[in-house]
Parts: sequence; structure tokens; C-alpha cells
Amino acid sequence: MGMRRSKSSSLPGRILARLVLITLGLAMGVVLFMPWDKIWASALTRLDESLPSVGLSWSGIDRDGPLGFRVRDFKISVAQTPGRLHFEHAYVRMGFSPLATVRLDTGGPQCRLELFSNGVFDFEGDMDLTYLLGNSDLKGVLHASGSLFLPDGARLPKNGWVDVRSAQLVLPGNKVVEDLAFTAEIENRDMAVRDFSMRLPLAYKSTGTAVIDPDNLFGTRFDLKGDMTVGRESFPYEMHGTLADAVW
Repeated sequence: MGMRRSKSSSLPGRILARLVLITLGLAMGVVLFMPWDKIWASALTRLDESLPSVGLSWSGIDRDGPLGFRVRDFKISVAQTPGRLHFEHAYVRMGFSPLATVRLDTGGPQCRLELFSNGVFDFEGDMDLTYLLGNSDLKGVLHASGSLFLPDGARLPKNGWVDVRSAQLVLPGNKVVEDLAFTAEIENRDMAVRDFSMRLPLAYKSTGTAVIDPDNLFGTRFDLKGDMTVGRESFPYEMHGTLADAVW
């Protein structure tokens, strides 16, 4: 009698175990055989359509699964702004906090971007300008970091900060800039430049303001006041103009 009671009491446990195994098998089948590349491609297409001033393009998606994917030959263009940003790969990993982590590869140097559900995104890493800008006349590696708050539907960050540094940049016309540093705080279109400095082609350190052009980044106007050093002599020096004037 004791043996029969033992077998009877184990029957619900066996049924429950089989149900769990069937459920796990179905879940694994969904994970393994869902067309995740098409699902993520559709999500990227919807994102592109929701950003009228930004254009997204890519050649393909691989390494895809329910929690992440890799975008190959990823390009970003902005309306009325010349050129486009080019990434060899963009590795996307979904989560809860951060909502998504994106690793952007510019042909070797990589930058990590974390997106949060409240509209904040943090970033830090290196970017190869030659690859990023599509083999343009700008050459060198930038180290960029920052944190920006971009509400839904906004064209510009509402607030935040950025820090950009480079040991050496080559500008159009083979102009070389060394030990470049730029740190700024952003409030809507207004930018407070806390530090803009370089060692070559001239030793210069300044602070100032800038007004961001939402339609053309290179149209951003700046006013800087600082000190230039030539030999052992230092004297006040002001710089005014647009980003296009400074770069090109």
C-alpha cells in the first residue's frame, strides 16, 4: 500500500515536469527560429521614419537574437548638413536600465553609447574621423564623452555636457592640430564653452559661448575669449565665427 501511495503522489510532479519541459521547448523554438533579423530591420525602419530630419541606412543585420543584433555598414545623415556619419558596425544590446547599449565601430576605434528610457544618453569612446566622415579631409582619432537629455520629438538636446579631446587632428589643407580639448555644457541651443584649447599650430586656451544651428551643425556660431602664447609671451586673443569657418 505504501508503494502505491508513493507512485500516486509522484504523478502530479511528473506531469508538471513535462509541462515545464514542453514550455521550455516552445520558448527555445521561438528564440531559435524567429526571423530576428527581419524584426530588428523593421524596428530600425520605423525608427528612421519617426526621425524626419535624420536618415538611417545599413547594408544588413546579423548576430541577431531576442536581446540584440549587429548592424553592418551603418550610416547616419542629418538634413541640411553636409556628409554623413559612417560606422563599420553598430552592436546593439537591449535591456532595462540602460534601455539599450550601442557599441559603434569606426573601423577599429569604438565608442559606447547607453540609452535610457527617460531620454538621457551617455557616451564615451574613440572615433576615427577618417572612417566616420567617409574618408574626408579630416583625419585623426577623437576621444568623446558626455551625457545629453533628448526628449521625445526634440531636434536638439535639452541639456547636458560634452568633452572632446584629440592628440592630433589633420584638417583640410593638411593643417595639423595637436592636444585639442573641448568641454561644453548645453542648454537647448545655447552652449557654454568651459574649455577650448590646443598646443599646435598655436598655444591657445579660452572659454566662451556658442549658439547651435539646428538645421546645419556647421552653421553653429561661437564667440571665444582667451590667451594665446607665442614663445614666452602671452596676450589676449578672441575668436569669432562659425564651425564651418574653423574646420574648412
